[in-house]
Amino acid sequence: VAKMYVMRKYRKRRFVPGECMHVYQRSVGGFNLFYDVEDFIVFYTIVSVLSRVYQVSVLEMCLMIDHVHVLISSASLDEVSAFVRHYSSLYAMEFNNDVGRKGPLFHKSFGSAPKKGSKKIRSTIVYIGNNPVEKKLCEMAERYRWNFLQYIRDENPFSLPDKNPSAELQRAKSEVRYMVRCNKYLTYAQVRRLLYGLKENERNVLIDYIISKYYMFDTEHLLSYYENYDEMLNAMKSTAGSEHDIKEKYYSGTDAVYRDMYDLVKHDYQIFPVKQVVVLPVEKKIVMARYLKNKTAASYFQIVKFLHLDLESEDKMVIDR
Repeated sequence: VAKMYVMRKYRKRRFVPGECMHVYQRSVGGFNLFYDVEDFIVFYTIVSVLSRVYQVSVLEMCLMIDHVHVLISSASLDEVSAFVRHYSSLYAMEFNNDVGRKGPLFHKSFGSAPKKGSKKIRSTIVYIGNNPVEKKLCEMAERYRWNFLQYIRDENPFSLPDKNPSAELQRAKSEVRYMVRCNKYLTYAQVRRLLYGLKENERNVLIDYIISKYYMFDTEHLLSYYENYDEMLNAMKSTAGSEHDIKEKYYSGTDAVYRDMYDLVKHDYQIFPVKQVVVLPVEKKIVMARYLKNKTAASYFQIVKFLHLDLESEDKMVIDR
C-alpha cells in the first residue's frame, strides 16, 4: 500500500528507497549561482546543516558556477524533496538578501534520477566529480575545491599549514567550531567578517577549515564502489562518466571565462562582491556586457548568464552594437 501511495504521489519522479539518487539543479534562466567564495561557503554550510536535520546521506556534491550536482541516499522521497527544497530556498533567500535581489533563484523543479546497481552509481560518481574538468576549470577532478574530493583524505588540501596562526585566524576557527556544534550555517556577513584582514594563505587555511569542520559526506558509502580513494580518482582520469537519466542542458566552451569576467568586474569596475552585478540597472548591464565581450573570450550566452541579463534571443544585437 505504501509503495502504491508513493507511486501515485510521485509518478513523475522515480525513487528507490535506500538507493542512490542523483539530484541536479539549475538556476532560473541558466543564470550564475556562485560568484565569490562566500557564495560557495554559504551554500555548502546550508547543505551540511540540513543534511543532518533531514538525515539524508550525501555521498558527493559538485558546485558549478550555474548548477549543482548532489548524489544522495535516503529511505524516503519526502525527505529528499524537503531537503532539496529547503536548502534551495534558504540559499536563494541568503543570496537575494545579500545583494537586494528579488525572485526565485533556482528552477522550480529539480532534476533527479535513481541509481541502482554499482555500474550506474560509479558512472554517476565519475560524472559528478569530472564536471569541472569537462568545463576546463581544472585538469584533474581533485584539483577543484568545490567538488570536495580532496577533503576525503586531507583537511587542508588547498592551503599550507600555519605554524604561527594569527589571533584573527584563531578567533575565526573558534567561531566556526561553535557554529558547527550548534548545527548552524554560516551567513554572508559571518563569512566576510571571518575572512576579513587575513592574509592569502590564512584565508585558504580558514576556507579549508570550514569545509573540513562542516564535512557531511558519507565517504565510506562513496568509496564502497571502489577498492580505494585512488582507484576512484583513476576512474575519473580515464573516463568522463555519463548521465543519461537527467535532461541537463549542455553548452560547449570553457567556464574559465567566468573567472576572466569576474576579475575584470572586480578590478576594472571596482565592484565587490562581484555578484552585485546581478542588481545593476539593465542599461549599465548592457554597457558592461559590451566591455566584457571585447575584453574576454566569453560568448554572448555566458555574458548574459554572468550578468543575469534578461534579454530575448533577438536582443543579441543590443550587445553586439
